[in-house]
Amino acid sequence: MKTILISSAVAAGLLAALAAVVVQTGPARASVSTYTALLHAANRQDVAAAGALCSARYRRGHSLRPAADGGIVGLPRNIHKNFQVWRDGGNVWLCPTNRVGPVYQFVFEAGSWRFDGPVGILRSGGDVARLEDDGMDEGRITD
Repeated sequence: MKTILISSAVAAGLLAALAAVVVQTGPARASVSTYTALLHAANRQDVAAAGALCSARYRRGHSLRPAADGGIVGLPRNIHKNFQVWRDGGNVWLCPTNRVGPVYQFVFEAGSWRFDGPVGILRSGGDVARLEDDGMDEGRITD
């Protein structure tokens, strides 16, 4: 009987730990799903589908239109297998490259995680150089 109680307590503890990890990583996993859906929409040049995955703020500041060389102007088109994703306050940041490169922000809006545009450049050593938010398609790096 004692073994059953101990086993049950260990199992309950493991399930609680698993549930905590699932809840804690949920926003990052949802943002990665949004990002991959955005990549598929951009590669198909499906402006309507891409727009539905972007935040209202991003859509106000950027006109989504097909690019002459494929994709959609201003939207990323790929992701490296060693990409990085992390929380920054209430938002999620994603760097789709291996070690250094652009950092994109995702915000929770209208019940789902949405692409909110570039927020910086990930430098070697894990340092993020923030982009100045000037309402333009390309921000300026600030240190």
